[in-house]
Amino acid sequence: MPRVLNVALAVLLLLLVAPVVTNFAGKPVYVQVVLVLVTVPVALLALACLASAARPGSLGRAVRRRRRARR
Repeated sequence: MPRVLNVALAVLLLLLVAPVVTNFAGKPVYVQVVLVLVTVPVALLALACLASAARPGSLGRAVRRRRRARR
């Protein structure tokens, strides 16, 4: 069930970002900058959801490895 939820969440996030990407051209530069600043974190979150769906637990293991490496 977590895989299905992660895929569904990733699809939802990408559907929210899609209109921004398709209507990007022709906007003023300051609007484009704001759209990029909003879109990038949403796209990264969607990628994290897809990664979690592909390999459940892999993100948690990566965080634990990174915490151990910092010490």
